[in-house]
Amino acid sequence: FFFFSGPRLATPAHRVIEVQAIDLSLPFKELPASTALHFTTALNSSIMGKGSCGGDTSTIKSVSECNGANIHAKDLPTLIVFDLDDCLWTPEMHDLSGMPSISVEGPLDPNNPCTSPLGTVGMKVPSGGRGGWGGCNNEGEEIVELYVGARLVLRELLLNPKYQHVKIAVASTSLVPSYSRACIAGLEIIEGTTMKDVISYAQIGRSGQLSSRKTSHFKLIHEQSKLPYSEQLFFDDCNWCDHVGDLSKTFGVVGVRTPNGLRMEEFYRGLELFRDEKRRRNGED
Repeated sequence: FFFFSGPRLATPAHRVIEVQAIDLSLPFKELPASTALHFTTALNSSIMGKGSCGGDTSTIKSVSECNGANIHAKDLPTLIVFDLDDCLWTPEMHDLSGMPSISVEGPLDPNNPCTSPLGTVGMKVPSGGRGGWGGCNNEGEEIVELYVGARLVLRELLLNPKYQHVKIAVASTSLVPSYSRACIAGLEIIEGTTMKDVISYAQIGRSGQLSSRKTSHFKLIHEQSKLPYSEQLFFDDCNWCDHVGDLSKTFGVVGVRTPNGLRMEEFYRGLELFRDEKRRRNGED
């Protein structure tokens, strides 16, 4: 199946000029964010009989369009902590052959890819393909990209005034923290604003004071932020270790597992679980 993907390069009219073939036998989760987005748009366009810019993208919705609207500002956590690998972005850092240091341009708004400002939506390893499993697209390029759901959630946290008092942190047991920090510094959420600009606390790695248990990461975030664990909400893929369960038992942190990359419905579920737990603690049940 061939469709226009990327855009790795785009004209001022945002016309995509790269053509890529994808293997439809791959689970949707394994497709990079920009590829998944443009595949969705292309598939909708072929079904609806519209051009790629006029296709139906209603399958991709913002938080405010869904049941997140029933969460009031007073019920929000003070701090939301995200895992990185396989939660916010793909692939995992240890799957890369080198530092992801080349910016990959694309539409920053998944809901409006044809009118969206362009920005850095991916970070590519300069060496190109290396063969083997992990981290490579069909052209053999190694590109780190946010999941569509993760990008939508981060944009919502940044753009919706309801979340103006919510801080963002990341907790990762990455084997290559320098790669993670390069992606954080390069990937844009909105035009001119990178992940680094919106993250208040970042504990990345598993050396020194940090271990393979994220209780060590949360202890440091707690010390830095001075925020109680009861005011924190956590998202983690938990594909290698049940960090969500560990943190719940150790510190009472409310968490949600995101085994296929962060999705909007999981974000809503986290907000609802946090709200319900907050009400329970305050005796509001």
